[in-house]
Amino acid sequence: MNRNIMIQTLRRFKVTSGYKGYYYLLDAADIISGFHTKEKPFATQNDIYIPIGEKHETSFYNVERGIRVVVDKCWKEDKELMMEILGYHAIKCPSNSEFLDAFTFFCENR
Repeated sequence: MNRNIMIQTLRRFKVTSGYKGYYYLLDAADIISGFHTKEKPFATQNDIYIPIGEKHETSFYNVERGIRVVVDKCWKEDKELMMEILGYHAIKCPSNSEFLDAFTFFCENR
């Protein structure tokens, strides 16, 4: 998947590399893209958080929290763009896995 598209999308939310979750989210989107290609569901903790934690030498909990911080920032920064990415009208901030899946699909189709 094209990382430049992912980075441009995150920057539209004013999310920069100053957030640890920025890198975790990019890695997660790469992993999820592979699951989309295989048309296979993913388990957020086992397939996403644990491998990313190992890569970055941190706990899966820190990965989950870092991504959550970014998702919350995106929600607060630009709800209109968030709705475009999600593909529907949301009344509350999406879960990490909901956002990760939608973000990956959105970036794959740009």
